[in-house]
Amino acid sequence: MSYLRQIMQRLHAAAAAAEAGGGDPADHAAAMPAARDPLLGLHSQHYAEQLSRCTDAMLRYEQAWLEQHREALELCRRQPEMLQVAGGVGHLQHLLQETGRFEQLLAVEIGKRGLAADPHRHSVVANEHAWELSHAAIRAAWGI
Repeated sequence: MSYLRQIMQRLHAAAAAAEAGGGDPADHAAAMPAARDPLLGLHSQHYAEQLSRCTDAMLRYEQAWLEQHREALELCRRQPEMLQVAGGVGHLQHLLQETGRFEQLLAVEIGKRGLAADPHRHSVVANEHAWELSHAAIRAAWGI
């Protein structure tokens, strides 16, 4: 399972617990990013370690995966039903922040390797990072 998905599930559970405990859910959501920062820092560290083990083709896949993931999160922002399922505004903001961190880490790794932009795009699997990719045809299309 992807680490972004795990983060999303944990934050959603925290938001649900805050709502069950009473008070204004927006207050709880605003407090969540700071409370989860150490855990998210660990996820960022793990993400960077995974990127360092990726082949160049895997990094290109991961870049396309992150772009698609950000687009999905941005769509959530504009769709009230999706926003609710995603855990609310605070949760979504936190996911966007984490995605931004992952994008920065990916850019650093791509920069270290001096990789040029690759205009050829193939399908990605929404819940599988490059190192988790199990679909043989997609792996072949990306050269993984």
